[in-house]
Amino acid sequence: MLSSADLSEALLTGEHSGFTVSPQREPLLEDVDVVTAADPACQPLADLRSVKPEHEATGTAWATLEPRNGTAGGSVVLTSFATGEAKSWMGELKAALTTCKDLAASSQRGWSERGTLVALPSVGVGDESVSYSITSDQVPDRRQIMTVVRTGGSLAVYLTPPDEDQPPASLMERQHEKLEAAG
Repeated sequence: MLSSADLSEALLTGEHSGFTVSPQREPLLEDVDVVTAADPACQPLADLRSVKPEHEATGTAWATLEPRNGTAGGSVVLTSFATGEAKSWMGELKAALTTCKDLAASSQRGWSERGTLVALPSVGVGDESVSYSITSDQVPDRRQIMTVVRTGGSLAVYLTPPDEDQPPASLMERQHEKLEAAG
């Protein structure tokens, strides 16, 4: 299990694969960012954006990803879990992506969203990975891509800004290597 300090040390920084990676120190989520899926089968996907997922993290660190072309950036979130939890969550994500074609979720913060999910091919990085796009029903011409890469007992979650492709595999591979080295 890696602590938040360990994950901060393992987080990429600087220029990588056409992106500037900038570690962030403020909390990623606030206490009211508890997200619930309307369909319980889709909850593992909603948990990726929730401060209280089923699988509780033992450590967290995050960074923004800004592409060189100056378009809106994305993010990478590293989380560490107790033995077996990261692998369990990955299994649940894979199952949810075969079952859930739509995701309706709401937050205690007060927002709600509904979107269409499309499972994408694995990025071939890490011990295992899943990737999917979500297209909002409110703005059907915009989609976001989320990619989750497991390295041992940790997850790296990459979120792109709307209408951008996922980060390059070389960036995700470098982050995987740093997580592996951290233990």
